[in-house]
Amino acid sequence: MARSLFPWLLVGGAAAAIVYFGTRSADPRAAAERSASGEPPEPGLRNASLSYRPIGAPGERYPAWIRALRGKSGVYVIRERQRDGSNPIVYVGESHAARLYQTLTRHFQTWRRHKRFWAGQYTGTLSHDPGLTYHRARCTVAVRVLPAERAIDEESRLIARLRPRDNLTGQPDELGAEEVVPF
Repeated sequence: MARSLFPWLLVGGAAAAIVYFGTRSADPRAAAERSASGEPPEPGLRNASLSYRPIGAPGERYPAWIRALRGKSGVYVIRERQRDGSNPIVYVGESHAARLYQTLTRHFQTWRRHKRFWAGQYTGTLSHDPGLTYHRARCTVAVRVLPAERAIDEESRLIARLRPRDNLTGQPDELGAEEVVPF
């Protein structure tokens, strides 16, 4: 009787081990916090945290990790150090056209707004501004390289979750009029 039971126990134990190791989280502390708070796990990118890195001072060459973004698609998150020492998230952007490097670095260029050299170049109107810019020395950036078809959805998800100060489109509807910063 014991001989016929042994193979069944062996197969059952192997199946239990496969199920256990296949479904457990790679970060046990994060899984414990999620289960304690009762929040469901996020779909999509599991265990993919954002790692913020400095991008250097104005006039310096961009670091190698930014230059390596040429020809790739994905999302980026910009944090800006404030005078009080806080680091709020100010902008979330994406590139789904394999132009992540150009899209990201545009936010750190010095536009000559007073010369209005861009007038008529973008929309045909005389009032178009090339966009928000940030001071490189005060910013840190996190980048997630993704396939082009996932970049737009990930940007929307990050805007809804992080609520960056300068993203006006894509913010959740529950924001009050006094919370929106008109730029």
